[in-house]
Amino acid sequence: MKLRDWINLTGIYLAIFGLKGILLLMDRAARRILPPQTYCYTWKSESETLPNTLNIVTNINSELTDYEKLFTSEKGKIIAAANRILKREFQIASLGWIDFGGQVDWHRDPKTKHEWSGGFYSQIDLISSFDLGTDIKVTWELSRFHQALILARAYWLTGETIYRQDLIDHWADWVENNPFPYGIHWTSSMEVSIRAVNMILALLIIADKDKNTNSIPNTVFQNIIEHGKYITRNLEISSKNGKLIAGNHLISNYSALVIIGLFLSDIPLAQEWLKVGMRGLNIEVERQVLPDGLHYESSLHYHKFVLEMLLITGVLANNQGHEMPLKYKESVSKMCDAVVVLTRPDGELPMIGDADGGTFSVLSGYYLNRPDNNHDILALGAIFLDREDLKCISNDSLAELFWLTGSDNVSSCLQASEPFLFPECVEYKNGGICVLQNRDRKDFILFRTGWPENESPTGHRHNDLLSIEIWLNGKPITVDPGTLTYTADFCVRNELRSNKSHGTVTLNNAEQNLIQSDSPFELVPKTNSGDVHITSSKELITVKSSAIWSSLMSHQRLVSYSVKSGALIIEDTIKEADTACWSWPLFPGVNGFKAIVSTDLKLSETIDDLKYATSYGLADNSRIVRFSSDTKQRASVKFLFNQSKDSAKALSKDSSMVL
Repeated sequence: MKLRDWINLTGIYLAIFGLKGILLLMDRAARRILPPQTYCYTWKSESETLPNTLNIVTNINSELTDYEKLFTSEKGKIIAAANRILKREFQIASLGWIDFGGQVDWHRDPKTKHEWSGGFYSQIDLISSFDLGTDIKVTWELSRFHQALILARAYWLTGETIYRQDLIDHWADWVENNPFPYGIHWTSSMEVSIRAVNMILALLIIADKDKNTNSIPNTVFQNIIEHGKYITRNLEISSKNGKLIAGNHLISNYSALVIIGLFLSDIPLAQEWLKVGMRGLNIEVERQVLPDGLHYESSLHYHKFVLEMLLITGVLANNQGHEMPLKYKESVSKMCDAVVVLTRPDGELPMIGDADGGTFSVLSGYYLNRPDNNHDILALGAIFLDREDLKCISNDSLAELFWLTGSDNVSSCLQASEPFLFPECVEYKNGGICVLQNRDRKDFILFRTGWPENESPTGHRHNDLLSIEIWLNGKPITVDPGTLTYTADFCVRNELRSNKSHGTVTLNNAEQNLIQSDSPFELVPKTNSGDVHITSSKELITVKSSAIWSSLMSHQRLVSYSVKSGALIIEDTIKEADTACWSWPLFPGVNGFKAIVSTDLKLSETIDDLKYATSYGLADNSRIVRFSSDTKQRASVKFLFNQSKDSAKALSKDSSMVL
């Protein structure tokens, strides 16, 4: 690391930790310099002195009858899932339910059976497993301990101590097989953070039921303290060429420190983490949340993931009387608005950029049976921000809210009547997205007009500039293909982030940005976006943007949409390119590309198979339609979409206004 990078990190560490930050930076330096077998001796697992009685502030404060009245069908589902967990059956990401045969092997990939080392955390080589079929994310998933919340909720709902005791035994088994800080589950601070938060939320539910913490062994609290110590020494922030490198992982680190501090409020060390986490979150919200409300990693999935972390942390802080800063709330409010506006007619977010299906904490459902309509986190936003319109839009998904705030806030959401107002055109200028829509007719057009600039990271970005996702009359046409894997298969990883897998144009058979074949999180910027121009009238909205491939070569796309009729025209203009290829990835089940193509070019049409990622690690078969041609330096192609005779008539009228 260069001197200016150390100077960069020094400023951050001093702002977060004060003078103690110098010691933590020295620790980072020692980890780089000393061999792991020597550095490991700097880690001493010393127990903290705990009060005889911990002052744990619970959140629910409701009766079982309140829950049963509000959620008539949830209790049985939770108990059924908990009973499977008692038998050591778990849902693992896209693999579904897996029977571990009564004994969990925490270090084995349940899909490929690859066995990971149990050595000291900084000595474990994760990179050696890349591109060999195994995926560390699959092995990490169970150790995030989402299952703890199922067992805790089953105990709260039934009072049967078998669930409480199994949770404690399950955690003890994990600790025995993953001693601090040895094994793969100590190699990522995000994994440590998520695990700590899930265990804390589960313990809060148990404490609410018991009205005390007497049933929870002190070793459990000591383990959580060890998680806090690890996170503090391994914040996921670095610097390269004078540029800070941090993203959603660092948000998870700070959120976990805040939540540990709130949970163990009697312990001085935890109180210090609370202050550190709060400072860090405020700095990172300012840096990572763009002025328009989008997260700066060019991924809608990670936008939602970060929002989930900020909301859970904010709600828990509010529960204990800690008021979050105005800037924090303003940013979170804009992020909530973006989730509402960017949600497709089927209730899901488009998979712009990377999407790995990760969640901070699952308090409604359990993994695959979680309803993914985004309303659960919006309900948290409604209470945290006291917004009636969010209460109204989320009042069908309030189970998560109950376990964090109790029945009173659930009731306030059910009584809300102020609707969320959907604008017909929203531009996220900083995030590089424009949405055109008619919610009554279920038209939804997402246009990728640009990318975040300045110090925004590119590791989760795809080559999707000027791509477009289209829904008309509630029916999908084109779609972003999503993310099938990160490190298990570089060929698949790179294929799904290439521009030929997105609804855009490829010039001279090149990539918009350079994809390094052996680096799954590298995307070297090359193509820039031009200025965005938007016009709006009663009849038509037009959005124009461009991809500037070089000083001469460019692609300009004009999207024209009639909110009234649903007519849609996409016009592409190519300059100074020898060849061009239009790619249209179709939503699974769409039979054909139903658009009128107007051009002077001689287009050759091909249809290829597309591995559409319904979720991370799970593919669905679809197709991608391509039109290719020599462009002779300049070319123009128009695509005319109409879903009915009425809109076809309007299309002729509207097209004369813009063509």
